[in-house]
This record gives sequence, C-alpha cells and structure tokens, in this order.
Amino acid sequence: MKRLIFQVLLGTAAVLACATLAMKGGEKASARKHSKFKVIHVTPHGIAPTAENLALVSHLSVLGATIPLWNYSVVAYDGATYSGTIVGRNPFFHGHRTTTIPTYLVPVKFTFADTNEVFDPTAADPCISNSTVDSLVLASPIFKTSDFVMNGVDVGTAQYLDAFERASFWSEVGGTPYHTVFTATPTVLPAVSVTVPTLNGSTFNKSIFGGCRDMGKMDIAWWENYLQTTILPSLAGQGVGPTNFPQFVFDSVAMTISDQCCALGYHSAFINGSGNLQTYSANDFDTSLAFGGIDIGAMSHEVAEWMDDPVGTNPTPAWGAEGQVPSGSCQSNLEVGDPLSSPPTNPFSVLLSGHTYTLQELAFYSWFYGLVPSQGAGGKYSDNGTFTGTAIACPPGGSN
Repeated sequence: MKRLIFQVLLGTAAVLACATLAMKGGEKASARKHSKFKVIHVTPHGIAPTAENLALVSHLSVLGATIPLWNYSVVAYDGATYSGTIVGRNPFFHGHRTTTIPTYLVPVKFTFADTNEVFDPTAADPCISNSTVDSLVLASPIFKTSDFVMNGVDVGTAQYLDAFERASFWSEVGGTPYHTVFTATPTVLPAVSVTVPTLNGSTFNKSIFGGCRDMGKMDIAWWENYLQTTILPSLAGQGVGPTNFPQFVFDSVAMTISDQCCALGYHSAFINGSGNLQTYSANDFDTSLAFGGIDIGAMSHEVAEWMDDPVGTNPTPAWGAEGQVPSGSCQSNLEVGDPLSSPPTNPFSVLLSGHTYTLQELAFYSWFYGLVPSQGAGGKYSDNGTFTGTAIACPPGGSN
C-alpha cells in the first residue's frame, strides 16, 4: 500500500509564528490577540503516477470496483500530450447522461486531550444560530441544487460541482443531460469519535483571534494515518468503501502541516489492503471565525479538486503566480481550486434554507492545457469570470 505524502507549498500564504501554535486553549496571548489565522493549501501527491498504478485505476473503474472514472488525453499548448483520470463519464462521448456518485457524510467528533474540549459537528453550535454543521453541509450547494449562471451562461439547476463540471466542458455538453452528481441525500453516518493526543493537537482560545468559539488544530500527518488505518476500515461494515465517496466533516478543527497553521481540508486517494482504490475528502466547516468566516468554501475547493484529479496524478504544464502559488514557484497538476485561492478571487454566494454559502471560484480544464478557444462556458477559463485567457507557462506563470 502506498503511503500518501503531503507537500507544503511554502510561501503560498502568511502563517502565524510557531510560538502562537504552541499556545494552549486557556493561555493568554495579548500580543497576538485578535489575529486571524491564514489558510495554507495541501497538494497531495496521491498514488504514484506509474504506468502500473494508472492501469490498475482504469481497470478497477471498468470493473465497477471503484467510483466511475473516465480517462482523457490532450495535447496542450506546449505541444506535449497529457493524460489523466476524472470522476464521472466522458463529456466528449455522445449519449450524455447523469452519473451519480454514492456519497457518505461522516461527521467527526473531536476531543482534544489538552483541554478536554469537544468539537462536534452534530451538536448545536451557537455560532450558527444553534444549527449543526452536518445539517448545514447537507443543505448546502454541495448536495442541493441551485440555478447557476457562469460567465453569463445558465448552465442549469445543479449541485455546485456538477454545474462547474458542465461549465468546464460546455462546448461539449451544453444542452445535453450530462451531469456528475452526488446522491441528493447522502447517507449520514453517526459521528466518529476521535481523541486528539496533546502531542498531536491542541486548542486555541477564541480570545486569540476575536472569534465566536474556540478552535482546534491537529497535525495532518497524524490524522491522515489514523483515518486510513483505523477509521476507514471501521466504517466498512456501514457501507463505506471504494465504490462510494466518503466526506469527513469537522466543526472548527483545522490541520497543521509541520507546525504551520492551517489547512482547512484536502482530498486523497490510496490503494487499500484489498488492492482497491479508495478516494475521500476531509474538510472543516469553520464557525469559530478564526479565518474570517469561511464555511463551505474549503469543501467546495477540495471536492472540486477530487472530481478533476481524484487520484492526485493528473499532470498539466507547469503553472504559477496565481492563487496559492506565488511568483517564482510552479505547480503542475489539475487542481482546479488552487489557481484561484489565497485569497479566493470571485466566489459565488448562494442562499439556501436561510443560510448564505460561499463557494470558491474554480479554474476550467481549458485553462491548464491552454485550449483555444476555451471549451468552458462563455468562452472563459474559470467559472466566475476571473480567468479570461489561458495559463502562461511557468516560469514566469500567470494568466493570459
């Protein structure tokens, strides 16, 4: 079994000093009082992109042993051919249809050993009018539909990630019933209880950042190992497995990477002990206001990246100087949220069931590979108008 390795893109966002990270929940921090935390982003290496692994993934998909996947091959602006795997069905084929991904929502109830404080996404949270995080996630545009207009084009009434995928390939699927959707009402499992040892996590008192409630933070490497080796195997009896997509949800618990704070989510994949491909995502719905009011934004970013880069191996020409990638650095994968993050550029705001959700803008397939004209809605290169031209080769990076 391949271990998942995380790469921190240093310099992508300002981070608080390690001294701040060491503070426990009850400690005073007058010098740092009311300092907001900054978001950093995780780029998973995923499954090693060997010919053997990629052939295995394709074979498992054909057998129906994992989620539905389609393979693409494209000649990019640099003249090279790039191949990869995307969730759903091929938008370039005739006979467009709806592909439904069976989905599990798994709330995670964390108890932090340093203070015995509990962060439970199934409990009434006073910071969201005593609603629960899991109920707000269920009612969000990740699962519920709304009419989306992207770059002046009405791409239909859809879940946000479905609308984005339709918009990304609009020249091929416009006017067709092509959809890639999550189960409208995913299976919600009982909360999984996890105790975070003091060595691997701690809490921040809300006085540090002037927020609504305390915030928890834990080491991502510890969590990822625990998730893959303990939690996921324990959920098999409840139906969680390679043929569905489990989404783990936190309430105000972020993740640190080598003591840097904080990542609010990620998507991942690995070959399990039975030789099958398991994909999943873990995301924080922050109600603490430690990050200035992020709710579903991190989840919309990460789940979109899972859809377009489910095993973390989809290569692109090097790009940079956009979003989380600073000038002087380059990234070369089909992670559709990264070029428009840090800070988010032009997010969507969607009102559903009395709550306004923030959804991150996402980059189209055509942007990464330099396709002219764009296959995307409105002839643009992102779903809410920021990118009007293709990526520029990195270095120097940027966008046409």
